[in-house]
Amino acid sequence: MPLETFRDEVANRRRTSLLAFYLATILSATSLSVAGSDQSLRKPLLSLAVAGAAAAVWFLLRFLRSNDERERQINYMALTFAFTGTLVFALAVGFLQRVGFHSVSWLGIPVLMVVLWSIGLILYSWRYL
Repeated sequence: MPLETFRDEVANRRRTSLLAFYLATILSATSLSVAGSDQSLRKPLLSLAVAGAAAAVWFLLRFLRSNDERERQINYMALTFAFTGTLVFALAVGFLQRVGFHSVSWLGIPVLMVVLWSIGLILYSWRYL
């Protein structure tokens, strides 16, 4: 019985870290997008965006350090999926810009990587169910 309690505590801590990562990422991205349109609150919003990004990095590292070997393998495959997807997207956007399409905001790349990493986590964790 104590072993199951320990697993539940670790699972809850991992879920909380991942949820906090997503919330901090959303806070940072929202602050950055609003800071571009509202000049009067630009400095406080940029400070909030930097603090949110720092918190996101800290929560992500906390989440990754709590993984066992199987979960590290799932994260590795999810990160590979995200890197490959982002590389393909960047190449496609570069090609489309050469043909005359408008450029994409640089804020789209980190958001795309987080979304693809999340999809990769879901896809590869289903493999081990």
